[in-house]
Amino acid sequence: RRSPAATVLAASTAAAACCGRLGRGRGRKAQRRPRHTLAATASAVAVATASVLSAPGGAAQESGGAERVEVAAWHAARRRAILEAHPEVADLCGPDWRTLPLLVASNIAQLGLAVVSGNALSAAGADDYSMTLFGVLALATGVGGTLSLWSFSVLHDMVHGTVVRADKSTREALLFWLSFPTIFGYHLYLQRGHLAHHRNLGRASMGQLFESSRREFEDGDVLFVAHRQPLVGRAFEWEVPLPGDCEGKARFSPSISFNVFSRLWDRSGEGPAQSPRSSDNSGGGEEEVELWRAIRNGALYSFSMTFERCALAVNDKLVAITGTNYFFPNKPAEFQAGCATYARCAALLHAALFALSGPGALIYLLVAELAWQLPIHPGCGMFVSNHGSGRRADGGCAPTASLYVGGAWGVFDWICMFSNYHLEHHDFPDVGLLRLPEISRIAPEFFGLEGSSSRGSPTPAPELAVALAETDWVATLRGAFATPQPYACSRLVGVLDDGYSGEQDSAAWAASAAIARSTA
Repeated sequence: RRSPAATVLAASTAAAACCGRLGRGRGRKAQRRPRHTLAATASAVAVATASVLSAPGGAAQESGGAERVEVAAWHAARRRAILEAHPEVADLCGPDWRTLPLLVASNIAQLGLAVVSGNALSAAGADDYSMTLFGVLALATGVGGTLSLWSFSVLHDMVHGTVVRADKSTREALLFWLSFPTIFGYHLYLQRGHLAHHRNLGRASMGQLFESSRREFEDGDVLFVAHRQPLVGRAFEWEVPLPGDCEGKARFSPSISFNVFSRLWDRSGEGPAQSPRSSDNSGGGEEEVELWRAIRNGALYSFSMTFERCALAVNDKLVAITGTNYFFPNKPAEFQAGCATYARCAALLHAALFALSGPGALIYLLVAELAWQLPIHPGCGMFVSNHGSGRRADGGCAPTASLYVGGAWGVFDWICMFSNYHLEHHDFPDVGLLRLPEISRIAPEFFGLEGSSSRGSPTPAPELAVALAETDWVATLRGAFATPQPYACSRLVGVLDDGYSGEQDSAAWAASAAIARSTA
């Protein structure tokens, strides 16, 4: 007999395969499986996830009594429920040919603008250099930042197999070469950390990531959220002997993100979970205090992100020379060789751009890759709000959120290249980014959106629905810095590092927790 964890994973895979078959043949009438067959597949997932969603609010319960949302199982259950209520969503699955031309065009435009910016700075005289530099920085922030976010979003879809229908080796080759031009790049995270992020979301600590000897990161997003959100488990720390005759060792973290967030942020507004930021009704003196806290923390976040990204750019040159990424000393040879190959190719590109256009081309690329992650770019609202601790319709914790600003397929959606539909993506990672708005249009009742569904389906189970969608960019950004939420519901009151080693995914952990509860 299969273990409960294996049953969960097998059933989820069956639902994904069903979705993939139904979604083939875009541009011609897709074959539709009879509703009763889809319902049977959905029921299989329902039975498989019952053990991990059996606790109140659809969450596992730790010994401390605090609710623990198991993200992989929650998204699997949402996927099952959406497919059961709206089987036409399955038609959206599969590769979308439109995204590859967008990726190529954005990369060509980015490279061209880097060359133009470098030449402009090289040709500028002493009198107009400041204005030229300001123009280059503005161009890199607005246009370059958006193009960089477009590149990241489509490369991300490449990892999920929704850009081209090809085998894994072909997709990895495309991921490698089409991730240029870059300074510090997205390749390492996407190749080694993103798929595990879907499986293990909210389960890994920074210490586990940096000390692990596995080829993949346990949850690659931990590398980014450490700048702005409380994380479960131990920090990334080093031990050094005390000087002189002192006994023992001192522990310190070399992570600028951890030190700035843990030591300098004003975290007085932090809680185990918050209401959706769009519904914040605080006022008077409290609102002013929160505003200044958001400004202070936002400035510290911007500093730590900028510092760390510049450090990554320098570290890549060290990796290119030595062949080793010393931030991850325990990683296997295959991981280190991949880092070295990519860093050396990037160094050749940087040398060519420097020779052709001067340092201005590299400045442009650095600012472009950094800008969309900072509050100076609209994409930051999406970046800092994907995985907080929001509210489900039953009052429980929702670990993933989308940000809807304006209408579907509107300006904000295009600036973000639809990566703001993050809840839809975790429910259906096999749906391409340009089709993600269709999911919440068809099934708005699952996403906290107003409007009737296309089929008049009944109200979803409250533990699977989001209470209220995020629709206010300013409130979302302000809330992310003034009241930082725990990463993906991973650090609620009473929940400590459970020793998760990364060798099992979220569903497997939840299944073992369910067994432990039943025998307690």
